[in-house]
Amino acid sequence: MSYQNRLYVWDDRFLYITPGMISEITQRHTVTLLVALSDAGFVLGNPDGQRQRYQAALVARHTPRSLDASDTALLSLNFDPQSYEHHALTAFLSGQVVRSVTLKPYAIDQQNMHRIGSGTLDKASLFRLTTELPQAICGYRPIKMPMDMRALHVAQKIKKELPLTSTVAELAAEVGLSADRLSHLFSDKLGIPIKSYILWAKMRRAVDLIARGEPLSAVAYDVGFSDSAHLTRTIRHFFGLTPSFVAKGMKVEML
Repeated sequence: MSYQNRLYVWDDRFLYITPGMISEITQRHTVTLLVALSDAGFVLGNPDGQRQRYQAALVARHTPRSLDASDTALLSLNFDPQSYEHHALTAFLSGQVVRSVTLKPYAIDQQNMHRIGSGTLDKASLFRLTTELPQAICGYRPIKMPMDMRALHVAQKIKKELPLTSTVAELAAEVGLSADRLSHLFSDKLGIPIKSYILWAKMRRAVDLIARGEPLSAVAYDVGFSDSAHLTRTIRHFFGLTPSFVAKGMKVEML
């Protein structure tokens, strides 16, 4: 079964499917579920050169890993700190940076995978899949997680107002906090510093603009980078994809 390179991006997660790829060492701000769509599996490597083959694996946030999926089509599902799944899967990892996982037999429907790869799976079913796959991991359990609406409001505002940006002090005043208190609250509830989250939001916007055909230099200016080389390095860091691959080899859909 053939697949196309497709990237789907929501406010708090992204998913891509590829017929095969190789990526050098990258690390992401997301918790990532990788699933091989054939028996060949994929290989993850660490900076020390150690390599291991998997059929499905969960990778913790900020874990440097190389990826060799040249022998298999691959599904990559990534949850950012604004999502519930990010925190539940982090708890499931129990301090491990990479964990081999087994999915329940019903989890991967090949017809649905083909529809994702061809862009014909409807949006509701596509999003439902992103919530069902974590639940299909053997041994996974939901967790209780207290959340603060102020942190969620600020996270949404950061993404929605781009390319405009507010200072941390301005964001804090909007929810009745000092800048220091907001920074502490944001890190405590979402597990990521607010300035890192602002950068993550900018990278999501950059990928969208690149997919629309905007010149890389213009995209770099839009998201506040001094040059396109810096932007290229940062996109690879966040997504494990180069801008040229996004522009020429991948269909991108912002949902």
